[in-house]
Amino acid sequence: MSLKTVLFVVNNSKIDLNSSGGASVYYSHVDLLHALGYKIILLATQWNDVSIFNDDDYNDVRDKIDTIVSYSVVKKKPNKGLKRLGEAFFNPTKFEYYFINNENKFFFEDIILKHNIDFIWAEWRWNAIMIAAFNLKTPSIYSHHDWEYKLAKLRSPNQNLNKRFHTYQKKRVEINLIKSVSGVVSGSYTETNEVLEHQKNALYLPTTYINIESDIKPSKFPRIVHLGGMGTTANRIGLERFITVCWSLIKAEIPNVELVVVGKLKGASKNLLEIIHSDSQIISLGFVKELDAVLLPRDFHIIPWEFNTGTRTRVPVVFNYKQVLVSTKAAVECYPEVTVENTVLCDDLIDMSTKIVALYKSSDKGSEIAIEGKKLFKNHFTALSQKENLKTFLDKL
Repeated sequence: MSLKTVLFVVNNSKIDLNSSGGASVYYSHVDLLHALGYKIILLATQWNDVSIFNDDDYNDVRDKIDTIVSYSVVKKKPNKGLKRLGEAFFNPTKFEYYFINNENKFFFEDIILKHNIDFIWAEWRWNAIMIAAFNLKTPSIYSHHDWEYKLAKLRSPNQNLNKRFHTYQKKRVEINLIKSVSGVVSGSYTETNEVLEHQKNALYLPTTYINIESDIKPSKFPRIVHLGGMGTTANRIGLERFITVCWSLIKAEIPNVELVVVGKLKGASKNLLEIIHSDSQIISLGFVKELDAVLLPRDFHIIPWEFNTGTRTRVPVVFNYKQVLVSTKAAVECYPEVTVENTVLCDDLIDMSTKIVALYKSSDKGSEIAIEGKKLFKNHFTALSQKENLKTFLDKL
């Protein structure tokens, strides 16, 4: 019996465990599909002239992939007129996105035939939108990262009429997309349930990582750590809110406390950059590839995002490195496994300030939580723990 072949469609970007949340999700899914014995044809889609294909971006998954193909997606700006107006109401996908055309459709039909593709796995929204719109006969799976229409509202709470219209259109597109594909996987338990309202074949599949067993000792005095680049909405807004609401309160109670910021600052607001660079107790390390030296056991790792959107891919990382997760309840609603046994859960950012101060004054509490977090990681956030769940899901399609 020959191996089944999957066309793994992914944005033209790095695939590894630490570069970004998206890169981690991509790696996890390639790793799981490879572990299940699928032959993987990776298609890297290029959406603009800035993000150029780099073969080295795929070094960490080279041994798991059969073939890598790069494709520059064709975009065509439509003409204005009555036809365009009609698309706004009857074909919102074509109205909002300029890559629904025959050139892209013919490319996908050709690659499916050439490589005898059994099913398509589409990472992220645009890839899935494009594939679903072409009505290809090959089954397709949408790897759902977040709801764009929800994030659009959070990025710009006071939208003008034009922005509100496009946000509404994107919601229509996303719901249609969910209904059109053969199945959906999501790293968020709550968003999986939302998907199930429109698509019966949906799987909650948390991002998986390689287990780390490190002998690195904890700091004598725990630090507060924030991991993630500022290009991500939750990281950017979350860190700025933490510094604005919590930081001075915590420093007043713990004068020598340090906040370690790990990740690229590109995308941060001017106000956030000024605070980071002017405060000697905030240590900005930029992007760090090898996290062992910076994610020390028992440090307090904050997730101050105040909304339940998408999936927080760094939660398993925190558990893996035996850190103490301190998060708003909203941010980790996506993980039903996260409880008061393994995480310090906070009602809001004022509560987060109070609980961080209390943690510093209780030497045993943080250690107990870190131990429980590591147990949870091994049971839920490794490829071995999720392999059978994915197999069962794919066998049903």
